[in-house]
Amino acid sequence: MLNILQLDGATPTDIRHEDGSIIISIEPSDDAVVKHCHNCGAKVYKHGKRVNHFADTPMQMQPVSLEVTRTRYRCAECKSMFMPEFTFLDDKRRATSRLIDAIKKRCLNSTFTHLSEETGLAINTIKNITSDYITELENTVNFETPTIMGIDELKLGGEYRCVITNLGMKSLYDMLPNRRQELLIPYFEKLPDADKVEWVCTDMWRPYKRSFRDYLPNATLVIDKFHVVRIASELMEKERKNMQSQFTKVARLNAKKNLRWLTLKRPDSLNDQELEMLEDMEKTMPKLKLAYDIKEDFYKIYDCKTKEKAEAAFKNWADNIPNDLPQFNDLVKTVSNNYDDIFAYWDAPFSITNAYTEGHNGLTKVANRLGRGYSFEVIRARMLYNKIARSVTSISTKATSTKPLIVTPNSPVTTVSSKDLNFSFSTKYKKMKTEYGAHIPTLVELFEEEYEID
Repeated sequence: MLNILQLDGATPTDIRHEDGSIIISIEPSDDAVVKHCHNCGAKVYKHGKRVNHFADTPMQMQPVSLEVTRTRYRCAECKSMFMPEFTFLDDKRRATSRLIDAIKKRCLNSTFTHLSEETGLAINTIKNITSDYITELENTVNFETPTIMGIDELKLGGEYRCVITNLGMKSLYDMLPNRRQELLIPYFEKLPDADKVEWVCTDMWRPYKRSFRDYLPNATLVIDKFHVVRIASELMEKERKNMQSQFTKVARLNAKKNLRWLTLKRPDSLNDQELEMLEDMEKTMPKLKLAYDIKEDFYKIYDCKTKEKAEAAFKNWADNIPNDLPQFNDLVKTVSNNYDDIFAYWDAPFSITNAYTEGHNGLTKVANRLGRGYSFEVIRARMLYNKIARSVTSISTKATSTKPLIVTPNSPVTTVSSKDLNFSFSTKYKKMKTEYGAHIPTLVELFEEEYEID
């Protein structure tokens, strides 16, 4: 029979179809037959047969099962039992090694159900193979510690997960199962090359700062400006809602539909019609227009070029909050409580924010979509170890191997002293790969395309 399997030490004896699967019977080749005891070297005799089934790589778009028949042997002297060994079989997973390797290559990009249907393996087996593969990746894939680190969170599976990014490379550095200090403190304590981190950008959730401040010796905290200015928008929204509560139901719905988006936009993004509406608002809803102007004046603080001008602009803004809009005093208190970390924004050599691109909202959608039926560990691996997204932020460099350069006293190379004679020069170059994590825009693009996320 033609050896269609190409498996060393195995000979196909029969092929048939059963329940939508291809069953191929195999036996050990002659050279795999046991002739002597592995322990004492004595002769062995046959002691029955054992038939097992192992999943193999699909053929003709159908699952393949190898029906393996092996003779059992017993030693005539020491009574030990033996069977011919197939190196290509994984007895733990009841599958061939090549099938397990194929599943590892696809398990982070295909659903477990699809792989189960394609290979004939149980879904739990697919999950276990995936778990083993994730462990392999964690032990072999190492990302360069970010110089500019972002810390934020995603709500996934009803819990906030901590997301750590490399802001300089716009890449995902790590995902942690939660954002509690009892997890974060040991994480930062063990962070490799912690002294490389120069800037950390987070929101105002204080446990973040308390978690890393003792373990990142060279890091300066910058509170993300978008989390700061968002408070101004929320306070303005509070005024809009208070005003709308006095309207009739029809007027309230109309105001929510039109005013909300108008007031949340920046003036330079308004079209001509919206600018006219904003002018009319000053006549018809002067208090809301005033709240809008206060919100915009706060946003303009971040347009200042120097820290001194920004601090002066904030003081002037805080001193001129109208008495009839007292909610904006809450923002004054928030900024005062986080003053140094907020104004560290102007100490950085360039603008540092946690808006790791168009990516954050898209990343949230991706994570939530992936969260249907998957454990956090699998979701983390699918995002963190995506090969295409990782390739974008991978950098190949040349590392040199050297050998001694022999310089004789009469050498025309240069004039050297005896102590200078022992030095080396590069003769060979070997590429080294440095990885910075999964590129977030690429990651979002890939999963949006796969899941058709709007």
